[in-house]
Amino acid sequence: WDPPGLRTSTMALLANAMSSLSLGAVASPSGLGFRKAVAAFTPSARVGPTSRGAAVFQIFATQNKKARTLQSRGERIYNKQRKSEITTRMKKVFVKATALKAGECTEADIGVLEKLISEATKAVDKAVGKGVLHGNTGARRKSRMSKYKQELRKEKGLYMA
Repeated sequence: WDPPGLRTSTMALLANAMSSLSLGAVASPSGLGFRKAVAAFTPSARVGPTSRGAAVFQIFATQNKKARTLQSRGERIYNKQRKSEITTRMKKVFVKATALKAGECTEADIGVLEKLISEATKAVDKAVGKGVLHGNTGARRKSRMSKYKQELRKEKGLYMA
């Protein structure tokens, strides 16, 4: 049993798809040819009425795949830049902290370190907000930087509880 509109709509879809093809025996080199066009126009495994009574056909959405690929590449580059920025800023903090541990250290030097930590924290928070980093990863990185600062203060006798 077919719903009244199914057979007509299926035939109309087939007629539309085949309207540009010639029925000649030799296929044109630029076109698919009749047999290949019919083979390419295969309905999906579930041809039948849907909730609206229309037939379901398999559509190859290559345009969507291309657009999605381009979008994914752009997002990947953007995320990579953000992560690289965070890594660079964190490295500056760690290099400064180890340099201060090696030599003399004053409150002014700690202030410079705090400024670097502030910039790195801002970059981490932005990345977490944009979804580049998971929230826990961001928290772990910020905690690691502040731990370096606290250890430096304790070691140099500048820690006030």
